[in-house]
Amino acid sequence: MLRCALIFLREVHINDESMLRYDYKEFSAALGKRVKQLRKERGLTLRALVIQHGFHLTQIQRIEKGDGLSVPTLLRIAEVFQMPVEKLIAGLGLVDGGESRSKSSKK
Repeated sequence: MLRCALIFLREVHINDESMLRYDYKEFSAALGKRVKQLRKERGLTLRALVIQHGFHLTQIQRIEKGDGLSVPTLLRIAEVFQMPVEKLIAGLGLVDGGESRSKSSKK
């Protein structure tokens, strides 16, 4: 039985082109743009995020610039915008056919 499984595994070929991949740098940049867009759509200033929601000014500036963020910060941002995390990050940083693409909604 084990021999059959090993033979089967040897015959399975993984196609690197069809594997799901993410680019962290692209993800961070696209998320930063999305956060900035949502902030502006809701009429929130950087100052409002600092005063009303307890963020540090440089923290929001870095996020919007695409420098990345921690998971707890991502969860706080989702709460501020009253949006499920999965919707907030949907399609961001997904690498398709060797090229990065972002589904950040632009209006």
